[in-house]
Amino acid sequence: MRALFATSVIIIAATAQGAIVGVREYIDTGTSRAVDTDTFIWSMETNPSGSGVDLDGNNVFDYFPTVSGGSRIPQTYVSGSTGTGVAISSQADANVLFRTDFDNSVTRVNLGQDSPFTLEWRVRKTGGTQGGDGWFSVAIQNPGASFSARVNFEDDRVSFRAPGTNVDYLQGTPFDDGEFHTMRLAKDAGNAYYVWVNGILLNDDLSTPFTGGNGSFNTGGAAFMGDFSGGIGGDWEVDYIAFDTSGAFAVPEPSALALLTVGLLGVRFARRRG
Repeated sequence: MRALFATSVIIIAATAQGAIVGVREYIDTGTSRAVDTDTFIWSMETNPSGSGVDLDGNNVFDYFPTVSGGSRIPQTYVSGSTGTGVAISSQADANVLFRTDFDNSVTRVNLGQDSPFTLEWRVRKTGGTQGGDGWFSVAIQNPGASFSARVNFEDDRVSFRAPGTNVDYLQGTPFDDGEFHTMRLAKDAGNAYYVWVNGILLNDDLSTPFTGGNGSFNTGGAAFMGDFSGGIGGDWEVDYIAFDTSGAFAVPEPSALALLTVGLLGVRFARRRG
């Protein structure tokens, strides 16, 4: 199994850069690290708990510890023999999520109003009934920005929140199959985003970004990852989350086998819904 919960972020704030600036691949090292020159720069291994972790060394927890505002980070973890594992949610516990809406969190320290970033997570559904927006959601807003992005894993599709509507992608794909699935969200300059699922780009190409339509949910800057609304339901496990503010990075091109697998699952198409 891959790293339990790895968060990556550059320690020095990056200036706004336009467009995709290169390719970056998440590599599981199984250890926490502060600097890496070839992959996500700041990785956090939280095993057995995500509370009390301060990898950037600013004397503030990287995520809300325990309970805050009625929500809490996952408190149950399964460890592997080599120090890897997963963070586990339970549908019986409402609002289980990783959140950074507080001063000196990883997002507020390392993101400016229009900083580009790359955020990636690997999760799987383990049971329960999904909500109207799916079973795992991520929303993120830069500090001081007036816009944000939101993406959802659903049982048979993924969705991106465009202005006024959710747009569905990869319809008919069984994301509730008990296997781990990976999503990457890369922010370009302005309210522009690119999304990959299992290595497959959902945008038409790397010059056609999506426009974030999630509005402003936290002007101070925040990332919410997991179950943070009534539209999300079900049980899940988080394998890792990686975060980098040195730019908007693409996923390496998928192999021919991966492309064939996606082709067998059905041709991708999008459908807008309110």
